[in-house]
Amino acid sequence: MLFRNKCTQCDYWTVFELKVNNDKALKICTHCQHREEIDWDSKSEILISDGEKDVRALQGHFPALGQLKNRGDHIRL
Repeated sequence: MLFRNKCTQCDYWTVFELKVNNDKALKICTHCQHREEIDWDSKSEILISDGEKDVRALQGHFPALGQLKNRGDHIRL
């Protein structure tokens, strides 16, 4: 699964890849390759979905967020 968010490691808005394995997930920044293991459950999936909705809403103020579509895409606002 791919989603957009701000990386705490490189401080860029970027595309993340999420690899789910049962009750754990690996969240990977496709720009700097920072990896973070997170607990995975139904609430986690909702948080990822809600975060993506927030990014879409922010596009009204920061249209550059709409350019984040592919692995490795990144911007600093």
